[in-house]
Amino acid sequence: MKMTENEITVAFISDLHYSSKPNLLCPARRGEYAAALLAGTVKYLNRTGRPDLVLCGGDLINEPAAEDADTLTAILASILGLLDMPCLVIRGNHDLPQERFTRHFPFQPVAEAGFVQIVAFDDPETPGYNAVRTPDDLERMKRAAEGWDGILFSFQHTPLMAPGECVYGYENASEILSQLKESGYRGTLSGHYHRGKPLTEQNGLQFLVQNALCEPPFTGTLLRIGRTGIVSAEPFGGGQLCKLPELS
Repeated sequence: MKMTENEITVAFISDLHYSSKPNLLCPARRGEYAAALLAGTVKYLNRTGRPDLVLCGGDLINEPAAEDADTLTAILASILGLLDMPCLVIRGNHDLPQERFTRHFPFQPVAEAGFVQIVAFDDPETPGYNAVRTPDDLERMKRAAEGWDGILFSFQHTPLMAPGECVYGYENASEILSQLKESGYRGTLSGHYHRGKPLTEQNGLQFLVQNALCEPPFTGTLLRIGRTGIVSAEPFGGGQLCKLPELS
């Protein structure tokens, strides 16, 4: 790993939508290649040794009610287990119910890399593929910041941005963002919206929504985080992660 006193690197992937067969309703969603794409990602990150931490933002599988949902989740868990660096995985709305998901990926509320803490949330889904942060998790969000003088990011599946900034969001987004700002968080990292949203900053908070690994351009993002927040967000991967003609 190449952690320095003033900078760390975080690799961010999301939305694999692993499935045992092609998605006829969403042909662009190439979840049948998710295991190969993830294996290529792990190989790439291990070879470069660049990230200090890997984030996986949920929706690892496509159909949580499918007979093979646990098997597919277990396959992805075994691939991520090959990483040479720590990995923080959260659950998305397409994943197994929480009790079953945590058998494969025990919930980790906080991941720490040097002076950076990533605080993870498994927020309840609401109609329209949106979400809400519960009072208990609002309090946990606040407690995580107590006594921490480094950089803090909130990590969740549904995009946590100001209302109107994304087609998906939080019913209590304004309340959450106000609490993040008051508690000294630097920003939010999300998935769910497959097109992604590039790094932006509003009212002193940074926002990034990761594009789906299972759809073109089949990329993750390498985040360089310094003492003032995210310094750069550069894509990595693409078709070279998975040597299949359809992904070139």
